[in-house]
This record gives sequence, C-alpha cells and structure tokens, in this order.
Amino acid sequence: MLPAMEPPEPVASTAPEPGAPRSPAPPHLLELLAAIRELHAAPDLERGLARLAERIREHLSYRTFGVLLLDERGRELRFAHALGYPPGVAEQWRFGFGQGIIGSAAAGGRPLRVDDVSADPRYLNAGERIRSELAVPLLAKGRTIGVLTLGHEERGYFTAAHEQLLELLADHLATAIDNAQLHENAREQARTLTLLHEVSRELSSILDRRELLERVAVAIRRLIDYDLFTVLLWDEHRQLLEPWLSVGHDGAPRRGMEPMTLGTGLSGTAALLRQPVRVPNVRLDPRFVDSFPGFAVRSELVVPLVHKDRLLGVLDLESLAYDAFSSHHEQLLSTLSGSLAVALENARHYEQLRVEEGRYRSDLATARQIQRQLLPKTSPLVAGLQIGFAFEPARDLGGDFYDFLSYGDGRLGFAIGDVAGKATAAALYGSFAVGLLREHVAQQRPEPAVVLAQLNQRLRSLGVDGRFLAMAFALYEPRSHRLRLASSGLPFPHLVREGRAITIPAAGVPLGLLADRTYDEHELHLAPGDIVAFTTDGVDECVDAADRELGRERVGAALLALASEPAHEIAQGVLTACRRHGGEREPTDDRTVLVLRRTSG
Repeated sequence: MLPAMEPPEPVASTAPEPGAPRSPAPPHLLELLAAIRELHAAPDLERGLARLAERIREHLSYRTFGVLLLDERGRELRFAHALGYPPGVAEQWRFGFGQGIIGSAAAGGRPLRVDDVSADPRYLNAGERIRSELAVPLLAKGRTIGVLTLGHEERGYFTAAHEQLLELLADHLATAIDNAQLHENAREQARTLTLLHEVSRELSSILDRRELLERVAVAIRRLIDYDLFTVLLWDEHRQLLEPWLSVGHDGAPRRGMEPMTLGTGLSGTAALLRQPVRVPNVRLDPRFVDSFPGFAVRSELVVPLVHKDRLLGVLDLESLAYDAFSSHHEQLLSTLSGSLAVALENARHYEQLRVEEGRYRSDLATARQIQRQLLPKTSPLVAGLQIGFAFEPARDLGGDFYDFLSYGDGRLGFAIGDVAGKATAAALYGSFAVGLLREHVAQQRPEPAVVLAQLNQRLRSLGVDGRFLAMAFALYEPRSHRLRLASSGLPFPHLVREGRAITIPAAGVPLGLLADRTYDEHELHLAPGDIVAFTTDGVDECVDAADRELGRERVGAALLALASEPAHEIAQGVLTACRRHGGEREPTDDRTVLVLRRTSG
C-alpha cells in the first residue's frame, strides 16, 4: 500500500535540461500502467477495468472503486465498473453532468479531493459509509469521457500525492478506454451488420405477415435487449394503428392492447411524425400511454414503418429499465425497419393475390359448372347410329365444345369446335358461338355449309381481335343414312371402313377471320360398321417427351384398334391413347373427340 505522500516542493522549472536524463517513473506507477496496457488486450472493457481495480488496490486502499462513463448524449455518467457500493447502486444510479462530486469533477474537467464528504453539499450518499472521496475526470482528445473515483472510510485519507498519481493514471486510462470503446463499437457494428444482413435475407423469404412479425420479434431480440416488443400496423380504412403482435422478452404473447389513432401515445406520435421516438423515462413524458397496466415500463423506443412514403405501422420496444435504448439501437431498428417494410409490403401483396386467386378459383369453379351445363351430358338416341364423345380441357375451362341439335323428323345435327386460345376467354367465346349456333338451327335449320357461313358472318361482326373458331358441323339423316358435313379449320375427320382409316378432306377458313366466306360440303352414305371420328387440335398435336406429335396416323391406328367397340368407348379410347403418348407432360390444349358409328339397324 502506498503511504500518504506529501506534494512535491516547487522547483524553478519542471522541464529537464536538454540532453539531461529523465527521472524514472515510480515502480508502482509502472505497475499500474502495465495494468492499463492489459486493458487493451482484455476481451471486453468490463474485464479490463476489473483487472485494473485489483492492481490499484495493491498500492492504494479504498472502500469504493468506480469508473463511470459519460453517455453518448453527454448528459449522464453511469458505472462501467464498480466495487464496494450497495446492491443496485451501480446498476441504477446515474450522475448528471455537474451533479454530485462525481458529476462536478466531470463538468469541471479537474480532480476533486474531498476530505469529509459529510460536509460537502455536493455529495450524494449512496449508503456506502465512506468519509473521503477522490474523483478524477477521464479526458481523451480534449473531451471528458468519464470519471475515476475512489472512496475511503477515513476522513482526509486521500493526499495530494494520491491525486497526482491518479491524475497521471487517468490520462492513460482515458486513452485506453476511448480506444477500447472504439474497438468495441467497431466489433459491435460488424456483428450488427452481419445480423442485419442475415435477418433481412431471412425476412425477404416470408410471405405470411403473422409469421413474418413473429420472426422479427426473435430477430430483434438478438440485436436489442427489450422487455416488450409490439408491432402495430396501419389500417387505412379504419384510420387506426392495429396491434398485430405483442411479446415479452421470453417470447410469451401479451394481449389487451387497444388500437391507437395517429398522434396518440408514443407509438401514435412516431407514426404521425414518421420519425423515431426514443424516451429514456416515459414517466416524465406526457405523450406516454400505458397500454399494459401492471407492466412497469420505464423507457421506450418507437420506429415507424414506411414504404415509398406510405405508412405501414410502427415497431415499439419497451423496457423496465430507464434509458435502456441508445441512439445505436435507434439507428439499428430504423435500418431493420426498411427491410421489414419491404417484406411487409411483399407479404401484403401476396395475401391480396391469394384472396384474389381464391375469388378467381371460385369464379372458375362457377364458370366450369356453367360450361358443363352448356355441353351435353349424354348422347341423343338416333335410330341406326351410336354417338360417343370425350372432352378434356387443358385448364379449368376449355375452348373446345361439342353439341347435338335436332333438325326434326329424326334428323340430328352434330357440332364440334375449337376456339383459338384457352381458359376463360376461349370458354366465353365458345359459349357464345354455341348460343349463336343453337339460335340459327332453331330458326332456320340450315345445311352444314350454310351453318358455317352464317356463324362466320356473326362472329366476324363482333370485332373481337385475336379470336377465331375452327368448327365442323354434320347433319345425319337416319332414313337414308346420309351424313353431310362441312369444316372450317379442324383436323380432317376420319372414316373407318372395312379395316381402313380414310381421311375426309374437309377444309375451310376458321370462323370469324374473314368476311363472306363459303364452305364446301361433303356427303357420305354410312354403311353398317362405318365410323366417322372428329377430333380437335389438342388430340392430333399432343406431344411426347421428345416433342413428337401423336399425329393423324396414330389417331387412325387407335381408331382401327377400337373399331369393334361402342362409339363412347372409341371416343374415350382415343383420349387414352393421347394421354399415353404425352406421358407425364401436362396437356397444352383442350382435347375433344366426337364419334359416330353406324349400327346394323
């Protein structure tokens, strides 16, 4: 232990003569400076100060030891390391700049040595039973960064020599602490940036807002210590901040928070101003609203969520400790809020798309039911003729159609069509064409070639760009077993007769493309066993894994293989052959087969 030392006597000049040897530093000072050097190598500032406190005690007795550092705003001193103080003092006490002996030393920028603290009105009694105190400011780069203070039970214990020694020590300690803080800040910034990058990358992949906010609560807990985390999202329709999530530090949910208007409470203030609000003591702020009674909030940090000048909500952190949030926390949360705002917007758009998709799916289901109602469900009965059909849309709705129309006196008309395109627009166009067809047949009962010519004129007059219709129409007369047919762009029909698949060269311009078109009519006399098959493009152009089309020859071969089957089985069999050829490839076009089979009757 150092004995009490008298101050050195004044000399004429303290500067040594040029070239004269300097006096060696006292051994105890060298040992203390070595402890400060250890501070540079310590893994953190707290451990380094603890080691320094041990070294000082080896040379200078004290009851209390404290190193207090000035906060970033330069207003308060708080303990970075403390020994000998009552429990709770080091964690909770703050000294304002100029407050108490410690604050006065910091404000004055010079040491304060008090022989009897009970006689000094500046002294703040923390219950540590000291009588004398020595407080030395820590100055780095011309500014006060903190205070080194020692207390002792004896009055007048600290001498001028102690003061001189600690002042010398404080110069080196201030530089060491300043450097340690810079390094710690750099490490913290690097760690924070890494975490922010990880968090931002993680958030960008979440498209459910509830899950997104829950993950944010966990992510922020890795960056900032809080006791309560709340997210309020802005409801534009209700003009309210709606609480979406409130969780404690343990992740347990908190309930009971009411919606807020703009400007109400600290959350509403941050939302109104669209600026962060940080309050070290909410009990002194008239804007504070206690949303969770019984939860003793002392400090709060609120950051708005804004995307392209549009308010999305706020992030609200609350703590049971005073001044728990720093400007670093504010900057960090503001940075994170930018990524979160983008993620929230993405999630909101995704939710809207899901809602719209649900409506779309519902509308499609309704449209599909309506389309199914428009298409015949069963084959009509015609003497001496079997009728079979098979229909498979590429999507929920198809542009293909088929229909059977009575011409009276046992005669029956057959229609099969393929609208250019797929899905909803094609289905609507095809349904309209079916309506026109039924209207014409009901009113006029025209011949097949006339049916196509009239439909072409009506569809052409609609002026619907990019839409046209390939269609075949046939009329069967059971008395003569005569079949007359005309086509406007569908694949050529097949005639299966006497073990051969024959092409019927029925050609024509698709309906709705060119005005004033006429169409050729073909006439067949069906013998018992004859089969006539109509297909749409989706059948003939079905491709396999090597992009090879099914083609007319394979369709003909399938018809020959199925020739002994009923008409319905033939139609279904052709579709089965098409599916087998395509394998696992999804169909790209609607597929329809219409089969007429002459019986012996």
